[in-house]
Amino acid sequence: MSRSRTWALIMDSVRARVLRGVEGADGEEPVELVSRAKSTHLRDIMADKAGRSFSSDGSGRRSAMELGADPIHRDMQEFAVDTAEFLERHRRAGDFARLAVFAEPKMLGILRTECPATLWAAVCLDRPLNLISLPERELRERVLEQIQSNA
Repeated sequence: MSRSRTWALIMDSVRARVLRGVEGADGEEPVELVSRAKSTHLRDIMADKAGRSFSSDGSGRRSAMELGADPIHRDMQEFAVDTAEFLERHRRAGDFARLAVFAEPKMLGILRTECPATLWAAVCLDRPLNLISLPERELRERVLEQIQSNA
């Protein structure tokens, strides 16, 4: 790879946009990829009740069991892992050398813990910004502006 190519990940808790060739220096037409989390509503995640349990004191009383973990947080972790795996495959293939990450604050924290170290080493910029709903042209401009101001 003769030139450093930069991709940008723009993410919130349910959607990810990956902008390829952000700087456009290699002449490649930038492409936008969109992913969606599997479960986007709490009602979908909690559709199945956790069940009931007998008390441990032997009285025969039953009580409702609570879910073991925060289902929304677990869904966000799975989505972050899926996104990181996608990016890591492309990094290993040499499709990009640098990655700029823009994510809502909670998702950025999850990404920092779920991304493999080899992928996170390629991160040139990470910002707790939720830019996911910007139109493509404005998104590209904001991302490029952030990258250039960080240089």
